[in-house]
Amino acid sequence: MNAVKAYVARSDGDFVRVKILNGKIKKELISIGFVNDIDLGEYKIATPSDEKKAEIFNRLRDMDVYFSYGREWCPSEVFEHLRDAGLLSGKFTMISWTAPGEFFITTDK
Repeated sequence: MNAVKAYVARSDGDFVRVKILNGKIKKELISIGFVNDIDLGEYKIATPSDEKKAEIFNRLRDMDVYFSYGREWCPSEVFEHLRDAGLLSGKFTMISWTAPGEFFITTDK
């Protein structure tokens, strides 16, 4: 089983939100500008432009953070959009759920 540290829960607005599953990654997130959003139990960072979002996505991917896949404008779709726009390159890892607490991990093509 993969040890999931964290995943990007939302990224369709002016913030990227990361849900932490392993507390060891908190310091790394804070070091690149994330702050705790206590109300949602997530860490967030402002991304006012596609360039900033691409920079954050690249850093998160390098930290082995996964990108959620699912309905609507999910983080994995945002990653693909930024890559198609030439702001990112390379593969990333997606996480999706089949039931509460049950997920599967895939690497994009």
